[in-house]
Amino acid sequence: MSALALADSVDDLYRRAIVSPAAVDEVALSDWMEGVGELLGGAPDRSTGRILRRVVRDARKLVAYWAERDGSALPDWRNGVDETLGSRGWEPQLDLVAAVVEASRDRATFDEMHLRYRAVHFRPWLDGISWEEWQEGS
Repeated sequence: MSALALADSVDDLYRRAIVSPAAVDEVALSDWMEGVGELLGGAPDRSTGRILRRVVRDARKLVAYWAERDGSALPDWRNGVDETLGSRGWEPQLDLVAAVVEASRDRATFDEMHLRYRAVHFRPWLDGISWEEWQEGS
């Protein structure tokens, strides 16, 4: 499983819920979950399943909120997540990346963890240490 691909898939679902809320109905959510199953190579484990159920609930909240507004007029769709869900809206993606960051120990996952941690906690992950410092500490 690629946690980065899964987090990107959540981002895409959220973007669609904001920009085209009418297109994110129950069928679209079911199709999205099916696609996630393909990304995972099967059914999610218990922890990932809990995160994905939250994603679907949050996507429904986004759809309900943006159905009456023009999300396409936002400067960036991410502003719509912030407006509707606050920083908590970014927690599922952070949780997905955090679940694999130690095991993968690759640069892309490290960079993604920095980005997503800041979006939720408004401060740098691990006090902003560099990739090289992180590698030396392992």
